[in-house]
Amino acid sequence: MITILQNKNVTDRILFEMKDGDDIYGTVAGTINGEIITISELESQMEMFYDGLVRAILAFADNRFVKTAVFDIDDERKLFRLQKFGFITEESKTLPDIQAFFKEDSCN
Repeated sequence: MITILQNKNVTDRILFEMKDGDDIYGTVAGTINGEIITISELESQMEMFYDGLVRAILAFADNRFVKTAVFDIDDERKLFRLQKFGFITEESKTLPDIQAFFKEDSCN
């Protein structure tokens, strides 16, 4: 069974790992500064896992009243997938309202 859990051993940034037992299938990491989370790492063996990883860290941020997500990622393939999952647009690597994203997503 695959789970996505926060790695609490990391103290300088927020890190979530997607694991099956001891095998890690993906990670997402970022830092929170006020009302902004900057997501700087996104790794996975399968691109379809990006969606769950990013949702996990965004939910964590939303629960802490963080409003905006900035994706500090330069890999074009990852950015393409983030666009397809609806986190960003072609024009912007920012998700301006995390709470609205989850509300709109739950209505579909």
